Amino acid sequence: MTTLHGMEWNVNKISAFIFDLDGCIYLGNKVYEGSVELLHYLIDSDKKIFFLSNNSTDQAETIRQKLINMGLPAEKTTILVATELIGEYLFENYGSVNVLPIGTEQLKESLQVQGHKICLSDNEDSYDFVAVGRDTSFTYDTLHKCARYVMNGSKLIATNLDLYHPGEDGNRVPETGALIAAIQAVTGIEEVQVVGKPFIYPFNKIIQETGFTLNNCVMVGDNPYTDVEGAHAAGLKTFWISHGQSFPNELGYQPDLTCRSMKELAEIVITTHSKE
Repeated sequence: MTTLHGMEWNVNKISAFIFDLDGCIYLGNKVYEGSVELLHYLIDSDKKIFFLSNNSTDQAETIRQKLINMGLPAEKTTILVATELIGEYLFENYGSVNVLPIGTEQLKESLQVQGHKICLSDNEDSYDFVAVGRDTSFTYDTLHKCARYVMNGSKLIATNLDLYHPGEDGNRVPETGALIAAIQAVTGIEEVQVVGKPFIYPFNKIIQETGFTLNNCVMVGDNPYTDVEGAHAAGLKTFWISHGQSFPNELGYQPDLTCRSMKELAEIVITTHSKE
């Protein structure tokens, strides 16, 4: 047993580890050192593994295959991804609705699987929702269409509000939040429902579906404003992969554990667990 920020942490009492993906387990197509070893160790120790991603372009099984191809043990893990969570959220809260999807074919398919009607015709008077994910083909005409329907009463919902994610070359890659910001700038409408981190819907979903308690789950991620903030708001323990950065003071708290890298986290977990 070890003490972290004044609290006792016993690895044996952690039933589930929830991991962010890009920036945590890997960056682009490069797996961080320590990720494979840690995941294998946790699986061998009968811990439940979840991957929780704000990815809004791919479905869970596409991501699973990517992880397997990268040499990560993802065959029996649970993957929750914003691309699919948005359809589940809409159905749980509104039933089957008419949706204008802005995003990939996988986003559209995920909405349809949940029973929603996908409407793409410009002749529609209105939609119940304009559902926005990361859309690399987003154009001026798309912005015009979204703004028109939102102004006519369609509710705006986003997979996530990330403005960008880091590319492998160090440059910023525009994300869903940037598209939402453009729609809001045109319409003046600030109200938007959001499914992904840091909003607590996916964290609550894990707790409800597994029956685990908050004390039995820990979130591991690199983004203070999505991974850590969302898990903290939901009441979960938080392990932050800092990559050498300082945790933002404005958040008003500290993660339960801060590690510079996945390698360091793996060493701490394995060493601590072995001593218990």
